[in-house]
Amino acid sequence: MRDINIDKTELGFRVKELIDDKARFITATCIDEGEFFEVIYHFEKDSELVNLRTRINKEEELTSISSIILGAALSENEMKDFFGIKIKDIAIDFKGRMLLSEESPVTPLLKLK
Repeated sequence: MRDINIDKTELGFRVKELIDDKARFITATCIDEGEFFEVIYHFEKDSELVNLRTRINKEEELTSISSIILGAALSENEMKDFFGIKIKDIAIDFKGRMLLSEESPVTPLLKLK
C-alpha cells in the first residue's frame, strides 16, 4: 500500500497522472477529523493499493475528479450526502439526495461540534 499526501489543488493533476499510468479507480472515502475532512481516493496499480490523501477545512470546497473518472461521481455524492462536504463540479450532482430521502437525517455521519 502506498499513501500519497497531497494538497487539494494537486488532486486533478495527480488523478490524471495515475490514470495515465494505467491505475484503476476503486472508490473514495471521507473521514471527519473534527476541524477538517480527510478525503482519500483509492486506486489500484499493479496489484498495489495507492491512496491519494488530502485534507480540507470543513468550509472549503474540493473540486470533483468526475470529469476525469465519471464513476467517482458516486463516491463524491455519497460523501456530500453523509458528511456535507462541499465538492464542486460533480458531473452528476444529486445535491445531497443520492442516498438520503427528504425524511433522512441531514449529514448523518458528520461529527457534532
